[in-house]
This record gives sequence, C-alpha cells and structure tokens, in this order.
Amino acid sequence: MKEKRLALVCQHFYPEMVSTGMHMTELARRLRKHGWKITVYCAQPALEEGEEEAPAKMTHQGIRIKRMHTIGEQRESIISRLFLALTYLVSTTQTLVRDRDDYDGLLVTTNPPFIGLAGWFVSKVLGKPYVQLVYDVYPDIAEQLGVIAKNGVLSSLWEQVTRLILNEASSTVVIGRDMANLIRKKLRRKKYGSMHLIPNWSDETVVEPVPRDENPFRYEHGIGERMLVQYAGRHGKTHNLEPLIEAAAQLTDRPVLFQFIGGGDKKEKLQRMAQEWDLDNVMFLPYQPMEKLDTVLAAADVAVVCLESRFTGMSVPSKTYGIMASGTPLLGFLDEESEIGRTIQENDCGYVLEDPSGNEVAKSLETLMEKPNLPEEMGTRGREAFEENFTLSAAADRYDAVLSRYIYGRGNDDLQPVSEEG
Repeated sequence: MKEKRLALVCQHFYPEMVSTGMHMTELARRLRKHGWKITVYCAQPALEEGEEEAPAKMTHQGIRIKRMHTIGEQRESIISRLFLALTYLVSTTQTLVRDRDDYDGLLVTTNPPFIGLAGWFVSKVLGKPYVQLVYDVYPDIAEQLGVIAKNGVLSSLWEQVTRLILNEASSTVVIGRDMANLIRKKLRRKKYGSMHLIPNWSDETVVEPVPRDENPFRYEHGIGERMLVQYAGRHGKTHNLEPLIEAAAQLTDRPVLFQFIGGGDKKEKLQRMAQEWDLDNVMFLPYQPMEKLDTVLAAADVAVVCLESRFTGMSVPSKTYGIMASGTPLLGFLDEESEIGRTIQENDCGYVLEDPSGNEVAKSLETLMEKPNLPEEMGTRGREAFEENFTLSAAADRYDAVLSRYIYGRGNDDLQPVSEEG
C-alpha cells in the first residue's frame, strides 16, 4: 500500500501542550500508528518569561515539525495577534508550496482563523485536497466578543472567507453537534454529506481514576477531607467563571475548596473578586505539568466546564473528556442543548446549569455534599461513557478513516456524515 503522507497545519503543537496544541500532538502521534507520515507546519509556542524558542525544525516521535517565521505575539494586542496570524498564513503557504512533493493532502485547523486559506490555495494551485477541522466558528465568536461589529463590512468579508474555506475543503470535521448546526448554515447543500463529527478526546493511556486518599496532588495542596471544586484550563473571555467565586462567598462555612488552575484574560478579575471578599476557600494555581494531568484531574470531587450560552456551537470545552476519563463528576455552566450539555445529560455524569448565578451553583454543590454517594456514581458513569465514545484511539480511527477517504479515495462504509438532526 502506498505510504500515506499528511501535512498538518496548526498554529500550536508540541512542546506547547495546551488546548489545541495538546490535541494535535496526541492525534499526530496516534496517526503515526495508522501508517501516516506527518509533517507539521506550526508557529513558535507562546513563551513564558525566560523560556527559549523551540527549534525551527525538529522531529518528535517520528513527526517532522517545521515552525514558520512569524511577526507578533499571541498574548499581546489585537494588532500584534493579527500580524502573527497573517505572517503565519503567508509563511505556511510558501512552505507548503515548496514542500509540495512531501505530502498528498492536508489537515488544517481553525487556529488562527484564516489559516484555512493556505489549504484552499494549495488545493487550487497544486491540486492537493484538504480536510478542514473546525475548533472555533468565525466570525461568529469575534462578533459575540465585540471584536468586530455584527453584520458590518469586516464581518461580511470574514464570513465570505470562512464559507470559501469550508466549501472548497474536501471534507469538514466538527467537534460537536451544536457546531455542526452552525457550520451547516455556511455550507452549500451538496457539501453536507462531507461533514463529519469527531468529538475531541482524552488519551486513555494517560488519564484514569485515582483514589482521592492516594492522590498526591490533594496531599500536596492540603485539600484534606474538603470537597474540591476544580476549574482547570484557560480563564478566557467566553468562560463564565464568576459564579464560582460568588458560590464560594456563600459557602465559607462549609468544607469546600474552590481551585482555579491555569490562566487567561479573566484570571486577574477572579483573583480580585476573591481578594475583595476575603475568601480563604479559593485557591489559584498556574498551569500544571502534563505529567501531573492524571492526578490533577482525579483530585477534584467536582470539576467545572463552562461556556457562556451565547457562544454555544462556536466552541466546545474539550477538557470535558479528560474529566470524564478521571471518573470525576461534572458541573457544566452551559446551554443544555450544547454538545457538552447534551453529553453530561445523556450520560447522567453531572449537572448542567445554563448561565447560572452563584446561588444556583452553591445549591448544586450543597446537594452533592448531602448525597455523598452521588458524585462517585456520576463519576463512574462518566468514565464508562468516556471508554465507549471519547478515547484517543476512537478519535484516531475516525480521523484515519476521514483522511483516507478524502485524500486517497479509500472508502469506509462506517463513515457517516453528521445527520441534520445533530
């Protein structure tokens, strides 16, 4: 059989093992076991102070990594991020043209939002098919965040570019049923059959339940017998985390600790709220090393995932699957009809609260404290659902099937498009 050769285009990749970078690194590693020869076209990691740049070229577990020359910083102003996105697009397109004999097709993410134009250009000029993987829906998110005006000239132009990228792709992969509903509105009807749902995942070889009395992370941070309510991940503008601080203010006399792990735009605001209310039941920690992932997630008695309802379908809180893998019950601040809202309810592995108040959060936590067996039962159901549907192995099998069909025309009778009912 002819060697399968793939160009993976994504801004974030190893050693940047956060969010998209982690998922794309895990996927590339597993696709290698399916016989894919992979070259990654990414940017420099977002560096912390004192960190050195990653090599421009390197190999990681048999995966070739090429880092594009860019101008701008991911964590700076909008103008700086725009320069980063545009220079990454130009550098990537040039390199893909130069490397045209090294790959047969592309898998392109939506990070940054315009990078799909590289896939479109290569498909038109070189005849190389590309599969578009949607992690975030633009310009919809930018409009909701107020970055651009709704229905304005810039929004209209951005929408046209998004539709071009999606409709010229050989296939589109979405990570949620709610997202499929939004993307379908941007696709021509004849393209509906080439859209496939592949949920994100957790690596089943990394994350598994760890008994709380044996968990070193709980011991390290002196959790004791308190209920640990944990949010781990980016504290972003789309994340409605304020109700957790409000709930903490209502539960100061109960044995519960609220733990925030990570960073982002909202972290300073949350810290200020906790300080102004003099809350000693709130703990802030930086991002934790990847090698601690299993004990960090399993340390929680309740884990929070969130996305303001106005962003439903535009993004999917994929940290959910690692939490399910750890056997921890979920508290979702989500639209009930969102992908994760539906997942929690379908598997009865937690509570879903749509844009909750602090009082609603506090009452839900009190219910869990009063029913000590309930969290464990929810966590067990979540783990079972994870093993059945959301492992890295399952996701890699689906990506292998999609890429094989749309790059090489190798059929797979089990590969079904997303139904219009979601």
